Amino acid sequence: MKNHWDSQARQHITKFWSRTRTLLLATCVLFFWPGSASTQEDSLQLPPDHAHAKDYGAGWECDRGYKLSDDRECVKVEVPENAFPSFGGKSWKCHRGYLRVSESCAKIEVPDNAHLADFTREKWKCDRKYRNVGGACMKIEIPENGYLNESGSEWKCDRGFHKRGGECIALAVPASGHLVQSGNEWECDFGHEKSGSACIAIDLPLNAYMTPSGKDWNCDRGFARRSRECAAIKIPANARLTASGNTWMCISGFRRRGQICEANKKG
Repeated sequence: MKNHWDSQARQHITKFWSRTRTLLLATCVLFFWPGSASTQEDSLQLPPDHAHAKDYGAGWECDRGYKLSDDRECVKVEVPENAFPSFGGKSWKCHRGYLRVSESCAKIEVPDNAHLADFTREKWKCDRKYRNVGGACMKIEIPENGYLNESGSEWKCDRGFHKRGGECIALAVPASGHLVQSGNEWECDFGHEKSGSACIAIDLPLNAYMTPSGKDWNCDRGFARRSRECAAIKIPANARLTASGNTWMCISGFRRRGQICEANKKG
């Protein structure tokens, strides 16, 4: 019988300490769980007027159209004229065509021949064929042989013409010349170079070749450029051509001194 009562006593003691540990753990979570004191306080209070319990977690939050004041009350969000509540309902935004100024929405004044800007820092933009001049939209005067660019705010000259002041002047392309890709300038053909307003053939010396651009030349391997000709490179003993092929260097174990290669002095 004694063993029976001892067993029951042990069971009661175990249950008591188990409940005590659970209570202590809950207290620690309440007072030491990371978060603001206001959140812990909210979880213990009933929601004030114009508030409701949060859908997730403990505590409460203000109803849509209300915001939390410094006194922890839910006060109505005052939406000014020409404005609408924000997505969350805790603030407001101005309607299109209006700009927030303090606690009101001021109308954006759009000049003639302009429209409201979309998704830019600008409030408005001039219509196509007009440009902003001192806050007004002035019509763009397109000269003869000109056209409006893609943005509609500037003009360019047709192919074969170039801009000079407010006009499009015809390009005088010389013989052995051609228009560049833009069509508003010209350059010399391959193997020719510009000389004033003309294109002259490049005089290619012996032992030389034209560069890929066609506007200059280089000497063949084993030759070096000397003014307007290619001179053969004299390679001294114990030397070899460099990778470029237009000069020489001493081989391993020798060093250059003037135009010869001398053996390195041993320690």
